[in-house]
Amino acid sequence: MCTELHPTGGRPVYGDVLAWVVDAPVGVVIARLGGAGPEETLILDVRFAEGRYVDGDALPPSERWMLRTVSAFLAEDLVEGERSLTAAEQFDIILRAEILADALIWLDFVLDVDLPDPPDIATAQER
Repeated sequence: MCTELHPTGGRPVYGDVLAWVVDAPVGVVIARLGGAGPEETLILDVRFAEGRYVDGDALPPSERWMLRTVSAFLAEDLVEGERSLTAAEQFDIILRAEILADALIWLDFVLDVDLPDPPDIATAQER
């Protein structure tokens, strides 16, 4: 995993890496399903395999943070998404590591979910 070098040189800071890892699953979902249309909002609805809804408030802190942050970005609530990313930089090191691990797990999951392939941009423009 990598991201661009920090502007002052050296390794990227936690917030830069976290923002990239959180943005990746959001980008995959939007690429595969399309963005929200006019007057529409994408809503993240998480369920267990048997169909029951996941209670976001009952999740461990790192998973709850991921659910809320990804939901904010999917709903295009950039202020809330950025606030959440900034807040994560202040968490203790264990929670920060758990959030980063959960972000990678979410990315792996959305890459493996059976969703339509992203549209071929060249083909879509030709039609």
